[in-house]
Amino acid sequence: MKKGNLSKTELEAMAAIWRMGGGVTVQQVLGVFEESRGWKTSTMSTILSRLISKGFLRKARNGRANTYEPAISEDEYKRRETKEFITAVHHGDLKSFAVALAGDGEVGAEELSKLRKWLAEWTEETGKE
Repeated sequence: MKKGNLSKTELEAMAAIWRMGGGVTVQQVLGVFEESRGWKTSTMSTILSRLISKGFLRKARNGRANTYEPAISEDEYKRRETKEFITAVHHGDLKSFAVALAGDGEVGAEELSKLRKWLAEWTEETGKE
């Protein structure tokens, strides 16, 4: 199963499918975008076909309609994309990524507290230090 990069539009469609939990029809996904984007069934079908060819969706026949299931979880996608980004932009250096993220002062005390708590829990669970 190949996995390419998602365009912004494809990612929006996947986000909608992940929220709906899978097993969705073209019409159900279209309903999320029809009013805001003015997309037609053919447009949505094309987007879903691209997601299938990239390995992000699976299609199954359910009666007279096709249904679509994620082939990758949202968490798996986030991990993969984050790893690729850190590798490509920060040469795999997590500290460089953290410095870039926090360097402009946009990470507040509450966010840092959440990170510290998560890191302590993760360290305890994994035994890594």
